[in-house]
Formats: sequence, C-alpha cells, structure tokens
Amino acid sequence: MKENNIHSEEIEEETEDEILDEENSAEEEIDATEQEILDLKNSLSRIQADFINFKNRTQKEKAQSIALANEGLILRLLPVIDDLERALDQKNCSNEFSEGISMIYKNMIEILKGEGLEEVPSVGEPFDPNFHHAVVMEDNDELESNHIIETLQKGYVLNDKVIRPSMVKVSN
Repeated sequence: MKENNIHSEEIEEETEDEILDEENSAEEEIDATEQEILDLKNSLSRIQADFINFKNRTQKEKAQSIALANEGLILRLLPVIDDLERALDQKNCSNEFSEGISMIYKNMIEILKGEGLEEVPSVGEPFDPNFHHAVVMEDNDELESNHIIETLQKGYVLNDKVIRPSMVKVSN
C-alpha cells in the first residue's frame, strides 16, 4: 500500500507540474496574443492616420487643380475685361450702347470676384515689385518717391496669387 501511496504522490506531483506548465504556457500565449493585439491596434492607428493624411492631401490637390484651371481661364478673360474698360472709356458711344457694355463689364467682374479675382491696388500706393511692374519712371511733385502715379494696365490677384502684375508709372 505504501508503494501505491508513493506512486500516487508521484502522479500528483507530475500532474501539478503539468498543470503549472500548462498555466505558464497559457499565460505566455495570452501575453503573446495581447502583444499581437496591441501591435495590430498600433498598425490600425497608423493606417487610419495615413488614410486621413491621404484624404486631406488629395482634397488639397483637387482644390489646387481647380484653382489652376480657373487661373488659365481667367488669364484668357483678362484681355476681354481690358477691352470692355477701354470701350467704357470712349466718350463717342451712344448712351444705350455704353450702358449695355457697362452691364456686361459689371456682370463679368462680379463672376470673376466670386472665383477669387481681386484687382491689385495701384494709384497712390507705394511701388511693390511683387504686385507691380514699373514701365515708366517720372518726376512728380505730388507723390513721394517710389509711389505709383498712373496705372497703364490693371493687375490682378487670384486667391492670393498674383496672376498679372499692374503695369504702372512710378514717381522718382
């Protein structure tokens, strides 16, 4: 019987060791699984951030493409605006004709303003080579040196970008 007790104690020890080994193995698996879950969460977060950045970048590129497309069209329309302004400056036109040209000019300017077009301020302003192109320098007692006396051709800014500088006469 003593032999049975020893044998049963050995079996119990082996069983306890096996259970401890299984518990340790299960804990290691749980730790490994938790680490894998953490790695996957981090990977998912990075992928989400990359997607958000990609989405923002493509929206910005799309807006820039539209702005550039508008810029090309508006640059082709600026000579038409110049011609309309010259037509309005003519004094020998009939009143109805002049009013019609004025309405067309105002409508076109309003549409282009809606697209972000702004006229570059010039007469009386200090000369700024970023916005103005000096064509003539002239002595002038009325204005300080390096100020614009006259605008020879209007300049325009589209969405904070100079698309055509003003051609101006500047005081010495």
